[in-house]
Amino acid sequence: MRPQRGKQKLLDAAANLFESRGYFSTTVEQITEQAGVSKGLVYNYYASKEELLVGLIESATTRMESVAESLTPSETIEDSLSKFVDNYLSFLQSERKFLKLQLSLMLMPELRDVVHEAQETRATLLLSTITGWLRDAGVDHPKGKARLFLAMLDGVALHYLCIYEQYPLRTMKSRLLQAVCDICNQSESNA
Repeated sequence: MRPQRGKQKLLDAAANLFESRGYFSTTVEQITEQAGVSKGLVYNYYASKEELLVGLIESATTRMESVAESLTPSETIEDSLSKFVDNYLSFLQSERKFLKLQLSLMLMPELRDVVHEAQETRATLLLSTITGWLRDAGVDHPKGKARLFLAMLDGVALHYLCIYEQYPLRTMKSRLLQAVCDICNQSESNA
């Protein structure tokens, strides 16, 4: 088995077990059994179950980087935002199970410190990317508007992942795009 394939099998098994059984009820032995790998392989990559959990979050951050990279300054604001929002909504759909798990982990006092740095890295990446893109597009107050845009995305994600079983994710796209375009087009005096 190729090394990266074994690592991915561990991450997939851990995500499934953490989601179905809970982080604290899942053992490393259960993870290796579901992944079909030896226990020693876990420790080749991760010193502990906590490090494996951080590895899961870092893996999702890597996938989120491709979403962030979909903002391209050569397009119009509307086109760039539309492509970015499509990619973001697709990320929510494809990563739904893991993102729900991650939200629950963020609320566990015992794990908050373990997962905080990896989650902050992802948030900082998105904030930096969107701020830079808005700045390059000539938008006033790009960091503040990027924060507002991210807060809207977080709200959509929270509703989709945790609150409503049948959340109209795709139909929210046009409303989200309109709100973001309105915010981006506000002048400094109206911001």
